[in-house]
Amino acid sequence: MTDQLIALRTSLAEQLSALRGVAVEALPPALLDIAVRRVGQAYYVCPSSWEQLRHEEGGAGQPVPYWARPWPSGVGLAGALYDDPPAAGTTVLELGCGLALPSVMAARAGALVLATDGATDAVAFAAHVLALNEVVGEVAHVDWSTHGDALVARGPFDLVLAADVLYTKANADAARELFPRLVAPGGRLVIADPNRAGALHFLAEFEHETEPGPDVSIHTLRFDREVPGHT
Repeated sequence: MTDQLIALRTSLAEQLSALRGVAVEALPPALLDIAVRRVGQAYYVCPSSWEQLRHEEGGAGQPVPYWARPWPSGVGLAGALYDDPPAAGTTVLELGCGLALPSVMAARAGALVLATDGATDAVAFAAHVLALNEVVGEVAHVDWSTHGDALVARGPFDLVLAADVLYTKANADAARELFPRLVAPGGRLVIADPNRAGALHFLAEFEHETEPGPDVSIHTLRFDREVPGHT
C-alpha cells in the first residue's frame, strides 16, 4: 500500500468511525480495504471489493452499499459536465452523490458545489474523492427523499444534478414535488438515468431535452419561470 493509500485509509477510518458512532475496529474490513482508481478525467477512492462489502454489510443487517461503486449514470453525468462544464461561480447541488464524480467535474470548472447523500459512508468517501482531485466542494449527509425541505432552505441552486435516483415510482413522485423547488429561476436540473420507467414517469410532467443513450440518457430540464402546480 502506498503512502497515499495509507493516509487515505487512516483519514477515512477516523471519519467513518465518527459518522457511524463506532470504534474503528468495528467497521467492516472491506470498507477500509480501499483502492484509488480512475474513470474518465477523474480519480476516485472506493472499497476495493464492492461484493465483499455488500456481503459484510448484509451480514450485519446494514443496507446494500449502492453508493460504493461508480455506476454508469454517475460516470455518464460526470462526462456530460466535462464536455459542457458550468460557469465558474455556479451554485451546484448533487443529490444522491455516492462517490461524487459529477461534483468533481463541476467543482473543477469553478462551481460552488454541495454534494449530498443519504448514506453517511458515502459522505465520507465523497469528501475524499473531492480532495483526491484537488477540488473544493462541500459535502452533507442529506437524504433528499425525506429531508428535501432542508435542501430547499439551502437553495435555490443554479444547477441541480442527479444520477440514477428515479429507480422507483415513489422516488419519482417525491422528485416531482421537490426538484423544481431546488432550482433557481433560469437554472437547470440535469438527470442521468439508465432508461428506467421511473424516469419516464417523472419526465412526463415537465418539458425537457434528452440526449438518449443505449445505457444512460441525460435529461435537462430548464426552469426559466415558476413551474405550474409547484410553489
